[in-house]
Amino acid sequence: MYLIFGAGGGLGLALAQHAVARGDAVIAVSRSAQPEAFTSQWIQVQGYEPEHLQPVLDAIEGQTLAGVVSALGILHTNSFMPEKRLEDLSAEALQQTYYVNAVLPMLLLQALKSHLPTKSPCVWVQLSAKVGSITDNYLGGWYSYRASKAALNMLLKTAAIELKRTHKQLTIAAIHPGTTDTELSKPFQQRLPADKLYTPELSAERIWQVIANLEPEQSGQLFHWDGKQLPY
Repeated sequence: MYLIFGAGGGLGLALAQHAVARGDAVIAVSRSAQPEAFTSQWIQVQGYEPEHLQPVLDAIEGQTLAGVVSALGILHTNSFMPEKRLEDLSAEALQQTYYVNAVLPMLLLQALKSHLPTKSPCVWVQLSAKVGSITDNYLGGWYSYRASKAALNMLLKTAAIELKRTHKQLTIAAIHPGTTDTELSKPFQQRLPADKLYTPELSAERIWQVIANLEPEQSGQLFHWDGKQLPY
């Protein structure tokens, strides 16, 4: 059984559909209504905070989770875009990107911790971003997004260290999907080479391949869509 959070987005839906197509049991979770073409279980929630997750917890009661994949994340809203310079910074952008990109994924992990198996393999995967790597930052800009993803990576790393003691076969991983043709990347696609913009279906296939190769000793790491480890 796989839980897919953020299934209403382009990449989240592709991840869920890919798992269903290969025969996995899937519960997709989204604030959006279920698409007609989606054939597995779909749970619509008001939000991803713990107080909204009871329908999900009820649905997985007695089930053994093989993994949880979260596609939660924002890059821009109607109110702000990624910052090009220091003068563009705003408290709203910093706070909202940190909340969605770092806080919500950790609240999910906290809420579902007791449902993660302790005696069988399981993966916890959160989509992250290469631009969240402090080591790999050579261009600057995108303050809020970079900082929120760097925070996410640290939070996941910290949780991985803790949960190794109780969930020895659990692998927590952050995965960079590459620039995927979704609403998140729409404003930034014009200058991107055609071979660097990936369909949601291709990105989903690549992410599932990374997941298939994960081992517990890799827990807490950040991975590129091609499976290579990225520096924090």
